[in-house]
Amino acid sequence: MAETHDAIPAPRAASAASAASATRAKGAAGTAAGTATGTAGTSGAIPEIPNGPTFPVLPPSEQDELARRLRSAVSGFVDAPRDAVEEADLLLDELSGRLAELLADRRRTLRDAWRENESGTVRTEDLRLAMRGYRNVLDRLLSI
Repeated sequence: MAETHDAIPAPRAASAASAASATRAKGAAGTAAGTATGTAGTSGAIPEIPNGPTFPVLPPSEQDELARRLRSAVSGFVDAPRDAVEEADLLLDELSGRLAELLADRRRTLRDAWRENESGTVRTEDLRLAMRGYRNVLDRLLSI
């Protein structure tokens, strides 16, 4: 089955893309033996392997708020150019920090999925799913 690796959606399309991604993620979570926070090592459960196009899309409410603030900064440029640029700088700082958090969370989840279990073994299927997740994240980042 061919996979598509979408780029991070633009803020305008973000709500629909996020909702679709969240729906896909919930479906994947329902079939996973663990959670995104990881349960490896506890009763043999395997954490959810996030490998769909859900990364690194912010929740719709966060995307909408950041997009609203950006529109406000851009529209305020004529009257207060310095304030507008300072707001844009703050937005970029906030967004890059949030994306860094999402990347760190995704990496933790992926690492938990392929680490050795209590018996000191790792299933090939766990490694395959982890590789798929890493590939998805890296492809998305490289497409930016």
